[in-house]
Amino acid sequence: MTAEQLLTSDIPLLRPIDTVKCALDMMDEFKLAHLPLVVEDQYKGLISEEDLLENDESAVLAEIESKPLAVDPNLHIYEVVASMANAEVDLLPVVHRGVYRGSIDRSAVLCYLSRAIGWGAEGSTLVLEIPSPKFSLNEVSRIIEENGAQISSFNTCYEDSGDMLVTFKLNTVDIAGILDSLKRFDYKVVTFFDAPDVEDELRSKFDQFMKYLEQ
Repeated sequence: MTAEQLLTSDIPLLRPIDTVKCALDMMDEFKLAHLPLVVEDQYKGLISEEDLLENDESAVLAEIESKPLAVDPNLHIYEVVASMANAEVDLLPVVHRGVYRGSIDRSAVLCYLSRAIGWGAEGSTLVLEIPSPKFSLNEVSRIIEENGAQISSFNTCYEDSGDMLVTFKLNTVDIAGILDSLKRFDYKVVTFFDAPDVEDELRSKFDQFMKYLEQ
């Protein structure tokens, strides 16, 4: 998946002759803090709401400094997400040899992550804390598959301790057996989501414990 495949079609374009007020009204209408400045099909830069608010409403955008932030149409989606996060923008113009091809907004990125990577698919989510040297995707996959499930997607990040937090999206909500197997192999389950059978059991145990304390 590349940047060109994520273009959002309804992003309005700003022109150098537009006023600050006009640009702010557009941003408010489309709930965006950034919009592209384009002359015919030539990309001139990204205008931010923060910069606009520092100027008089009657000023024209030709007088406002824009940022030359853009990505190539062939950039991979992972790099698009990284560029958007690093620049702290909610809109990323896609430009090829100075020609404006369109823009990617956050909703397009979230839709892709939900649909293509499987984040929005039905199934439970497991979070394991694993020492980095001991992490084996093959072993975790084997444990999960031996319980009749599969990993739809996974991602990793690191704790300050150096341990890995590994998040698994599964294709089932029936994870009681998976949790037991992981614990049997000394895996630390930090948390889980969308597992009604396990959640109901834990809630039942909690209610029983509370009743015991009230005796």
